[in-house]
Amino acid sequence: MTTPSIGSNAFLSSLQTSSSSGTSGSSASGLSGLGNVNTFYNLLVTQLTNQDPLNPMSNSDLSAQLAQFSTASGVQSMQQSMAALTAQMAQSQGLQAANLVGQNVVFDNNSVSLGASGGTAGGFTLASAAQNVQVQIQNTAGQVIQTLKLGGLPTGVQTFNWNGTDSTGKPAPVGNYTFSVQAMDSGGQSVAAIPFGTGTVQSVYLNASTGPSLQIQGQSGTIPLSSIQGVM
Repeated sequence: MTTPSIGSNAFLSSLQTSSSSGTSGSSASGLSGLGNVNTFYNLLVTQLTNQDPLNPMSNSDLSAQLAQFSTASGVQSMQQSMAALTAQMAQSQGLQAANLVGQNVVFDNNSVSLGASGGTAGGFTLASAAQNVQVQIQNTAGQVIQTLKLGGLPTGVQTFNWNGTDSTGKPAPVGNYTFSVQAMDSGGQSVAAIPFGTGTVQSVYLNASTGPSLQIQGQSGTIPLSSIQGVM
């Protein structure tokens, strides 16, 4: 008795043709031409029908094929679930960010905005207690225009006020400035100081790839929602 060749089966040939010309989406799912359960079982029945009766397919081979399809199908379902969950999280973040419009927030930044009223504030976090703390205010050219001597400060969140004047006592121009913190302990060792900025949220921008970002008054660019440390 002559056993038909699996490679000459019309059904298998059609699967190979559809697999080779399949869309990138089906390839990405890991199922290729086996895009659904019916296709897989049709292929399995055809394979069993055309097997060599003198050398039949073993139970272990059959179980392995079933397990592989089950795994691939499970991965596809997981990918779809994760995509839906990611979309829901992005929508939730957007709603949370919208509630911050008009609120004063604290964010990771070393910039301060000097308005027409003169005077602004900033803050930083000390890793440990410091005996001597100074805050240097720099203009957009990177020049130090004022040094604030804060003395000794304990560990934790600290704030400072700048009256808006330079080292000569003259009012500084309205605009954006940056600051840096130098802190030393009683032994003359440097103490880590992480700066943060404050400002009022004016608007929210939604981005599907990077998430929501905030336009804060006095800031030239947007601030990612992940950089917000608190609401004042």
